[in-house]
Amino acid sequence: MNLADFDLNLLVVFDAIYKEKNLTRAGQRLNLSQPAISHALNRLRNAFDDPLFVRHGYQMEPTPLTEELKENIKKVLELTERTLEDRGSFDPYRSTRTFYIGMQDYPMIVVLPRLIQTLNESAPNVNIRTFHMSIEGRKTALEDGKLDMVIGIRQDFGSSIFQQYLFKDNEVCIFRRDHPTIKEELTLEQYLQAEFIGLSISDIKQARIDRRLKEMGYKRKTRLTVENEVTIPQLVSRSDYLANIARLVANEYLPWLPIKALPLPIELEELEFFQYWHDRHQKDPGHNWLRQTIKKVCSTQYR
Repeated sequence: MNLADFDLNLLVVFDAIYKEKNLTRAGQRLNLSQPAISHALNRLRNAFDDPLFVRHGYQMEPTPLTEELKENIKKVLELTERTLEDRGSFDPYRSTRTFYIGMQDYPMIVVLPRLIQTLNESAPNVNIRTFHMSIEGRKTALEDGKLDMVIGIRQDFGSSIFQQYLFKDNEVCIFRRDHPTIKEELTLEQYLQAEFIGLSISDIKQARIDRRLKEMGYKRKTRLTVENEVTIPQLVSRSDYLANIARLVANEYLPWLPIKALPLPIELEELEFFQYWHDRHQKDPGHNWLRQTIKKVCSTQYR
């Protein structure tokens, strides 16, 4: 296919038919007549040498080639819309842009609620989509453009990925208020005798606390391991288990769950959190606005 001979407006028609699964509704979506939509579809079929959409009852069903094309066409349209929308500047109040952010449970608990509150006030039509990804997957997603940004702990992504420090946090130990043996302080002996709920993250082989205890010649007892940090405080509140979680996460649950938090009996390095983005977004006005907004949200709430 010669791109110079291809009408890029046909991609808009492709997207509308895919979303509506009906030529009439696709025409209404684009304010085009049925003959105009049918003519555009025929041009698409000729260009791709494929039926693209096949009538099945009252719907136009996509062919296998259409399913292969849809994501790339979606990206082209989103990038075009973003370019035309920004035009060298960005008006958050008028923007309808969607940003794709990779984050685990921690920033979803600690950062996201305050970010959404800020967006509701200053950018009411800007949308956020979050994605859970492994540490290895985040780099690829940033490079491929699947993510606009990642918020997480310190990580080496390479020279093509920018980073910005956001804030620090430290781990605490949580337990239920009426725990039979732990009250107002937590000794190392109590810690080692207790049973724990651990957090399993596929790309982290061993928790920081377990590595530190191993260096000291100790080992704690982990009876239950979960993959979602958000479940840990509630599980702790209904058992005699202890758990290590970040202080800012614990602070979110302390007011409404019957749990307490105490410092760990051994010292660990503080956790540092950053936002990461690919260099293609470095001069994007909309992306720059989002970075500044997230930085401001974090700097006013956390240290």
